[in-house]
Amino acid sequence: MGNDRYDAIVVGAGPAGSAAALTMAQNNMSVLLVERGEYAGAKNVFGGAVYRQPTELLVPAFWEEAPLERPIVSDELWLMDTDSAVKIGFTGLKFAKPPYNKFTVIRAKFDRWFANKAVQAGARLITNTLVKDLFYEKTGIMGSKTSGVVLESGDRIYSDIVILAEGVSGNLVEKAGLREKVTPDDLTLYVKETLELPSEKIEERFNLEKNEGASIGMVGYPASGAIGKGAIFTNKDSISILVGVYLNQIIDKGLNPYLLMERLKQHPLVKRLIEGAKTVEFQAHTIPKGGYEQIPQLSASGILVTGDAAIMISGRRGTDLAMLTGRFAGETAAQAKAAQNFSEEMLTTYDKKVKTSFFMKDMKASKGAKKYYEQHPDADFLLSKAANDTAYEYFTVDLLPFSMKFDKIIGELKNMQPLPKTISDIYHGYLHWGVF
Repeated sequence: MGNDRYDAIVVGAGPAGSAAALTMAQNNMSVLLVERGEYAGAKNVFGGAVYRQPTELLVPAFWEEAPLERPIVSDELWLMDTDSAVKIGFTGLKFAKPPYNKFTVIRAKFDRWFANKAVQAGARLITNTLVKDLFYEKTGIMGSKTSGVVLESGDRIYSDIVILAEGVSGNLVEKAGLREKVTPDDLTLYVKETLELPSEKIEERFNLEKNEGASIGMVGYPASGAIGKGAIFTNKDSISILVGVYLNQIIDKGLNPYLLMERLKQHPLVKRLIEGAKTVEFQAHTIPKGGYEQIPQLSASGILVTGDAAIMISGRRGTDLAMLTGRFAGETAAQAKAAQNFSEEMLTTYDKKVKTSFFMKDMKASKGAKKYYEQHPDADFLLSKAANDTAYEYFTVDLLPFSMKFDKIIGELKNMQPLPKTISDIYHGYLHWGVF
């Protein structure tokens, strides 16, 4: 393989990398897609869901062939306390029919299929291969351009452009000088269990019909007073359950991610959903906290950065942003190939695509939320407790007139924390988690 040459090399065969490879292959570029895992998706973990609109930009009517689990018709957010939950949600049966809205998927299956779409379009995929470094060529007196990658074997592969889609834990973005070293302050650690359960029981417990799915986001109780959240997704014959907490808080508070998962599974409202289920897989994975302030330099001469490597996380949305940035990178590379110009100036087209996107507007709008949570790490806990205490009081049938009950509720809320702080928690929770 040493000294091979391609128009483009993509590092990482997750959603971002496969989207970039597919887009470039469709534009008649020779593409090498390099994956360090045994297969595409082997190193990837998420909840999770894929969204119809971003995905069909890459593969029209993908639901007719992709390995999907269930179309999601029920979305809920639970503000949780020890024995209760205030539930906010929507069920739309239109979402069970084409063109659908979003789907639960298992990454090991979906990523393999998606990478294979790039292969079918003409890209070459190699797995079990680690990219150790980048190499450069001089351009003028002071300049340099990325000219390819160095594999762990020592082989060099040449290209006009390298697209980094290696996730947040990869270090090539740092070696390229485009991002500072990632620290625990920048990461969220997720643990995930896949629980095997017959499809009939899933449908009964989640109030679903056959070929309908549900997702539940959970804040408050799951993170045990830290900044984090939980989630449940229904698959065909299994349930995915997750807990994610800021990594620096796990370290500072001495939290055990495994025990956080067990704690969530023992919550009385969760326990009844998963009772009798068999754990068939346990995984852990770090993702960026996300946020506008964390976004690195996205391009340089001969190189682009996409997906988690580019910190493209906005609330609960990450997979679709990975696909979209991968597509943007592929389009930019195709334009550069047509112009035979892979300079930094040419590749800033990618930056412009990202910076004018809908998701960048959302990330800009929520850029103060991360700092707010750093200053008020108990915001979700207090908000969830306030919501549940209020609900208990409101729904308790007693002998008080409503006006007195209302005054009592307001008084208890004020005793917990000032009302402006509660309102601020609600607003920043909306911005931070993107779950409403």
